[in-house]
Amino acid sequence: MDFEQLLDKSLNKVREEIKTELSKSLDEAIKLLNEGHNKIVQEYSQRINELIVKTKEEIEGEKARLEVENKRTLLVEKEYWINKVYERVLGKIGEVVKTKEYKDAIENIISKEIKEIREEKVTIYCSPNDKLMIEKIVGNNKNVTVKTDEKMLGGIKIYFERSGLTRDFSLKLILDQVFDSMRGKISDMLFGGK
Repeated sequence: MDFEQLLDKSLNKVREEIKTELSKSLDEAIKLLNEGHNKIVQEYSQRINELIVKTKEEIEGEKARLEVENKRTLLVEKEYWINKVYERVLGKIGEVVKTKEYKDAIENIISKEIKEIREEKVTIYCSPNDKLMIEKIVGNNKNVTVKTDEKMLGGIKIYFERSGLTRDFSLKLILDQVFDSMRGKISDMLFGGK
């Protein structure tokens, strides 16, 4: 073998070794590049998912807040209209006190209460419009004093002086009690319900 052949053989061998090493280096570089790429994709995918979850939570929170606000607004509106009904009913008391049933009821209450008091002094409070009617019902009973209360719309309050007890038969109190007990039914009638 001559020198040139030997040199060619050596060069070919070195060339093959370099080629193999370059191929290995290229494979390693591609592997590192793919790993880096996958890591970056994974990190950003995780961040995007976290942002999506956070945004969904914010949206759900806002949705819940709006639902509560809507319910509160509806309740305020319902309360407004229920109070309007109450005001209208309260305005009708003037018509109620003109009826025979009202006068009969007051007479029955006074008769019953006066029978129970015997010798105790009582004061009956009534609206200015009812004073004459009450005085007529009481008659000449010296244990009963009739006084007016400008705040009363109708009905009576009986104050027992010895015991300090007051029995309230005022229409406003009765209306308040009935209205409070029927508030749910009134709401159902106005806004639908059960």
